[in-house]
Amino acid sequence: MVIQKERDVAVPFESHPCNAAGASSFAQQGCKEVSGGAGNKRMNILVSGGGTGGHIYPALAVAKLLEKEYQARILYLGSDDGLETELAPAAGFPFAMIKAGKLRRYISWETITGVARVPVGMAQAVGIVRKFAPDAAFTSGGYVAVPAGLAARLNGVPLLMHQQDVPPNLSNRLIAPLATRISVAFEDAIHLVPTWAGKMLWLGNPVRQEMLDIRQVEPEQARRELGFEATAPLLVVTGGSQGARHLNQVVCEALPRLLPRCQVLQISGKQLFEETREQSEQAMADLDEEVRKRYRLVPYLNAEMPAALQAATLVLCRSGAATLSELAVLGKPSILVPLAPAIGSSPQEANADMFGRKAAAEVIKDREMEPGKLVERVKAIIGSQARLRSMAEAELTFAKPDATQEIAAEVVNVAQMAKTKRHKGASI
Repeated sequence: MVIQKERDVAVPFESHPCNAAGASSFAQQGCKEVSGGAGNKRMNILVSGGGTGGHIYPALAVAKLLEKEYQARILYLGSDDGLETELAPAAGFPFAMIKAGKLRRYISWETITGVARVPVGMAQAVGIVRKFAPDAAFTSGGYVAVPAGLAARLNGVPLLMHQQDVPPNLSNRLIAPLATRISVAFEDAIHLVPTWAGKMLWLGNPVRQEMLDIRQVEPEQARRELGFEATAPLLVVTGGSQGARHLNQVVCEALPRLLPRCQVLQISGKQLFEETREQSEQAMADLDEEVRKRYRLVPYLNAEMPAALQAATLVLCRSGAATLSELAVLGKPSILVPLAPAIGSSPQEANADMFGRKAAAEVIKDREMEPGKLVERVKAIIGSQARLRSMAEAELTFAKPDATQEIAAEVVNVAQMAKTKRHKGASI
């Protein structure tokens, strides 16, 4: 099933004016009619990335630029149980929904049911790709990227696969042999998989335009607009789009010692909001009202997230690649608590170690995270302007603010190269 959300109403992809109309009626429907290259055909691009915001936001950033700068027609392919079911239609893109099984490295009931969904999702993806007939595909990770990438290549569509974390995840390892090009977010990833070497390009990680635009706002102004005291330091706590229970618990326990030193904005995750609210209220029960006002708890931020990060003096978070890329372009000092691996090594630990080696962040292992250590680290960092400046400068060395433009240009490049190759083959 393919849907497009307009004014909170889901309508079939085929019924959306930019997709149902013929080329001659694009302008009449209020859609852009622009040549996608030779042959005066508007370029079709399949975009996929799902599960969590870390995979979805970079994909949306590339999709928006492809639509705006190259007048491409976008179809976003996602799973039926990921956050992309909300974010992609809300961004205005036609959305193709398939069943996608999460690939786990251990045996559990979820592993079995996830594997069972794979062939169904694969068949759905192949049909969607054939119908949409994309000129190129872009995937940004998540388990839905596997059927999306495989379906693209089975239909002869060139694929730009984006690798966000330093070490490649399982889904990207599966589709990498079929990828036309592989873009990586961090330079450290370049030498990790020798067999990818001939395909790799270090282009950085796509960051949504709103995150780039917020750099023009001073942190003090951002704090004021969010309702915080402008001159007092602000600790922003986020566990990503799904939240992080252990992070939430430790922060709540530390609130009586944190709030006298800084303001705290805690983003709990929607599913963890109620339990975090109860924990925070219990922890602050003996604090006076003025101190309690320095704390704010929210379940989730989307449009307001750029302002929240810009307002931050210090960020406490996990170390997913998308989060680190946003911190880098904003030059935000951070305390990173990488997600512990279920089995084997953790991509987040590798990401965090990379930032830690350059003193861009403090790193605390999840198993070592406890209230006393957190308060000690926060106090040491926000109490030293020199430390804050040096961490910010180190963060900026990882920044690739033009990543979205460069990746979008490469998507168009692989599409044009494939088209040229087909024309040459047809003329022989």
